[in-house]
Amino acid sequence: MNRTSPYYCRRSVLSLLISALIYAPPGMAAFTTNVIGVVNDETVDGNQKVDERGTTNNTHIINHGQQNVHGGVSNGSLIESGGYQDIGSHNNFVGQANNTTINGGRQSIHDGGISTGTTIESGNQDVYKGGISNGTTIKGGASRVEGGSANGILIDGGSQIVKVQGHADGTTINKSGSQDVVQGSLATNTTINGGRQYVEQSTVETTTIKNGGEQRVYESRALDTTIEGGTQSLNSKSTAKNTHIYSGGTQIVDNTSTSDVIEVYSGGVLDVSGGTATNVTQHDGAILKTNTNGTTVSGTNSEGAFSIHNHVADNVLLENGGHLDINAYGSANKTIIKDKGTMSVLTNAKADATRIDNGGVMDVAGNATNTIINGGTQNINNYGIATGTNINSGTQNIKSGGKADTTIISSGSRQVVEKDGTAIGSNISAGGSLIVYTGGIAHGVNQETGSALVANTGAGTDIEGYNKLSHFTITGGEANYVVLENTGELTVVAKTSAKNTTIDTGGKLIVQKEAKTDSTRLNNGGVLEVQDGGEAKHVEQQSGGALIASTTSGTLIEGTNSYGDAFYIRNSEAKNVVLENAGSLTVVTGSRAVDTIINANGKMDVYGKDVGTVLNSAGTQTIYASATSDKANIKGGKQTVYGLATEANIESGEQIVDGGSTEKTHINGGTQTVQNYGKAIR
Repeated sequence: MNRTSPYYCRRSVLSLLISALIYAPPGMAAFTTNVIGVVNDETVDGNQKVDERGTTNNTHIINHGQQNVHGGVSNGSLIESGGYQDIGSHNNFVGQANNTTINGGRQSIHDGGISTGTTIESGNQDVYKGGISNGTTIKGGASRVEGGSANGILIDGGSQIVKVQGHADGTTINKSGSQDVVQGSLATNTTINGGRQYVEQSTVETTTIKNGGEQRVYESRALDTTIEGGTQSLNSKSTAKNTHIYSGGTQIVDNTSTSDVIEVYSGGVLDVSGGTATNVTQHDGAILKTNTNGTTVSGTNSEGAFSIHNHVADNVLLENGGHLDINAYGSANKTIIKDKGTMSVLTNAKADATRIDNGGVMDVAGNATNTIINGGTQNINNYGIATGTNINSGTQNIKSGGKADTTIISSGSRQVVEKDGTAIGSNISAGGSLIVYTGGIAHGVNQETGSALVANTGAGTDIEGYNKLSHFTITGGEANYVVLENTGELTVVAKTSAKNTTIDTGGKLIVQKEAKTDSTRLNNGGVLEVQDGGEAKHVEQQSGGALIASTTSGTLIEGTNSYGDAFYIRNSEAKNVVLENAGSLTVVTGSRAVDTIINANGKMDVYGKDVGTVLNSAGTQTIYASATSDKANIKGGKQTVYGLATEANIESGEQIVDGGSTEKTHINGGTQTVQNYGKAIR
């Protein structure tokens, strides 16, 4: 064939083209390397240049691929692992990358470059000086703004660092997201929505912290912060101004930092430990946590102006979780402690004229003077001393090693002296209570009529003072001339004694096993409880006095009852006992009771034998299985029989035979009910 013929030439060219396609070396570009105009849907695995004349759409940048958008436009690129996109200017034209997705690769934005709407699934975005990133969403991976600007960024699981005078504006940091603002950078209009922001040697302005978000500030400035539900901490000589703290929000000011112009609302927390907080407005329900150890705080609360300066706290208000520590050699004046507020007066510290309202707590290990307790609690701990406390309502607890002097205990209030605690000169007004635990000390007590003393004769208990009748003592295991009324109670413990005790309305004397009492006067409304094995001699029981006892072997009670008759319980027998007004007698198996009188609200339980009991109106007696009752006289009371009752006389009231038996019952106006297979034999 003629090689110069047109047919041959055409065939040769075609062969060369086919050969070129068949034998193209691996990695040869299958994309446009220098984009002029518009190219779509290319995969870049080498170098591609997009200048001001070019636009790419939906480019796929894979491993070893690099797209340089210098003055041009890239839309919808996907940057895979090992892929790289560089955005900058060219010939004064701005390079633009729109709606890029980074999935393991990297995007760098230089001077004159703008990235808009980038999504970082994984991988990195770098924004250098003069570069701008708008509307980036960081789901994973990281963004680094090094001297550049980032606007409207959403950090939703990844991280961003703004450094070397970079600027981030309008950032939202969600939970699991984080942003670091360092090296002279600026963050403005940030919302920390459960995420974390770290600020060092930089400035943050107009920040909102909510949903448990956290901002940590070091050697920096924080301006115009709103804390709705999270924490801002100022550290290492940081400053803050114009902070608003709402419920669930906290600002922490460390011992080198300063915060100025602070509005703290109900449920918000201002925590200042050694630092400075000025121009504070503490609204009702706001929480202040602070101390006097180098701390400076000043502002207003609902009571007026307050301050902490030079180790002195004046007019501080604590409530809703607020707390004040008065450190060693510090002092506090006119502190008000409301519900859930607490104050600790530490060793060698002083507090004067404190008011503790309902729910407030004051702990004292130093000195507290002229405290007023209006429903709250004052704890006097080891080495603590409280002088001149007035308990209008609420409680003063004197712990081991603590001491209270000259306390007024008003109606509805109480003073509690624990083991090795000491109360001197306590005045108990009507309705007030002095409670002394085993081993507690109370000297110079003035027990007014209608007040309550609660104590016992246990080891180390040492009480002396005056009641409405005489001088009284409880010391060395012996109580003398104690008056019990209005919830007052004395427990005589084993191997100790009480003499000349008076039990008035609301008072109670408890005599434990192997304990002894002598010459007890049991008046109307009082209770004498002699436990099994206890001893009470020369009891004078007045009408309405309640005796609680049993016929258990070893129990010994002797005296006169409200009818002037001698009565006793001894040697497993009770005779002439009167039960009324919540008084009760248990007749145990193998013992007996004779001629008992049960008046209104008296009760008798018989497991042994009973003879000649009189049940008057509203009195009750129960005869249990295997127990017997003989010749009971029921005059308005109620007898329930599970055992055997013989020759009962029912004048009024009721006898219920509930599975038990009766014999020779005389019914003269009352009723007898037989149930549950009971038997009544006449």
